Order: sequence, then structure tokens, then C-alpha cells
Amino acid sequence: MAAPFFSLPEEPMRQHRSTSVAAIFLIATFSAALFGCGSIQPKPPAPEQQAEQIEPMLSAAGFRMLPADTPERQQQLESLLSLQVQYYVGKTGNLHYWMADPYYCKCMYIGTEENYQAYEKLKLNEQFQAKEGEISQQTLEAQQLEEMDMQEEMFNPYGMGLVGPMGPAMYW
Repeated sequence: MAAPFFSLPEEPMRQHRSTSVAAIFLIATFSAALFGCGSIQPKPPAPEQQAEQIEPMLSAAGFRMLPADTPERQQQLESLLSLQVQYYVGKTGNLHYWMADPYYCKCMYIGTEENYQAYEKLKLNEQFQAKEGEISQQTLEAQQLEEMDMQEEMFNPYGMGLVGPMGPAMYW
């Protein structure tokens, strides 16, 4: 019986397969971890919290609150689109704005075009203040980092990092 022209030992082949299986497993695990991190988003606010933010602005803008104090009104309120300012055109052609809240106050806010414009201004001011606060927080963090860098430079008497272009600092 003639020996085959080319044969591989069986032991290294098994080792190669286990290595490739481990590599595939690591790649799959890493991909799943990246996918999981990318899908993390903050939870949207609960309807009660959302209403708690919107209603003071509506009141300040001049919207009137109509409570759902009868079972019929409560049923109507629950059937409407909630926590979004909507409008309808009245018989005289005027715009009327409303927002239903079956969660927090169990009421409906009703206002005019002027009330809605005032509400939009208040909403823009709130967004501006939130953005301004975020920017000032980033500025504060940048100043703190700069101060830390300055302190590090003052602490290092040789004026170079611990690891310079020639390896560890020359004077150590």
C-alpha cells in the first residue's frame, strides 16, 4: 500500500479548529457588546413627568384649565391625543389650541393663538436655558482639565512627560 502524497497530522488540525472557533466566539461577543452599547438611550420621561413640565408653561402662557369633573368628560379626555398641543379652527375661523392631560391633572388646557405663541416662546426659552446650562457645564469641565494639566506641569520639574521621546524621562 502506497503512502499518500500529502497528509496532515490530525492533532494540529484539531488545534487549528478550536482556535478558529474561539476567534469566532470572541468576534461575536465583541460585536454583541458594541451593538448593546450603541442601543443604550435614556428612558423617555413618564407621562406624569411630561405633563408636570408642560402644564406650568401653558398656565403661564394664559391657557385655561378645564377639569374633567364628570364621567363623560373623563371618557372624552381619555379618548383624545394626550400631552400634545393641538388646534382646531372655530366657526368664526379663529384657531383654538388645546392639550388633553388624562394623567396628571385629568384636565384639558384651552387657549387662543396669542396664548399658543406665548407658550412657544416659553418653550424656546426653556430649551435655550437648558442648552446654556449644558455649555456652561462643558466649559467648567474644560477649565478643570486645564487646571489639572497646569498642576501636572508645575509638579514635573523637568518640563516633560514621564515618558519622553527617548523612553522614560532622561533624569530618572
